[in-house]
Amino acid sequence: MNIEECKLEEFEKWRKESIDLLDESKIDKDEFLRLNYDFFKKLNLKPFSQINTFSQAIFNYQYYNVMAKKCNFEAKAYLNSKKKRKYYNKLINDRENYYYLKDIATQRLLAILDYKNLESYYIDLKSKRLRGLIYEINILDEDRLILHSKNKKILEKLKENKVFSTKARLSLIDSYVNKSY
Repeated sequence: MNIEECKLEEFEKWRKESIDLLDESKIDKDEFLRLNYDFFKKLNLKPFSQINTFSQAIFNYQYYNVMAKKCNFEAKAYLNSKKKRKYYNKLINDRENYYYLKDIATQRLLAILDYKNLESYYIDLKSKRLRGLIYEINILDEDRLILHSKNKKILEKLKENKVFSTKARLSLIDSYVNKSY
């Protein structure tokens, strides 16, 4: 096994451990994101420019999701600062780029799975702004692998493959998705 594969195994173990900590209320959403960011720095594995495996797709998804949320969190500190408006805009642009890259990982993951053994649906959200936009993708034969997106291209492919329900449901990780940061 090469170094990259070892690091992917370490990531998968950490992914499950950090979810357990969150599920058991040992950490909150903010700490979950901070610990994941610290883990990615320590792991020292860059996202894959070409996603060839299921593990690589999950890694990229999680990496870009954490980076996007970190940018969003940092941007909030500069929201009302006229002097730091440029920095705020940069962080928001970075956030959107990370979400775009996360969606590429999602598309690749769904292609690897051939749209099998999954379900997807809009989720009930407290945020009126995001209601009817964000949907959940639950990978049924994987331990707690739940993805989110608002990408219209991915949504169309889910509908094409008849794995999308238009009826909104409570997210499987409702306390996480409905907690702002």
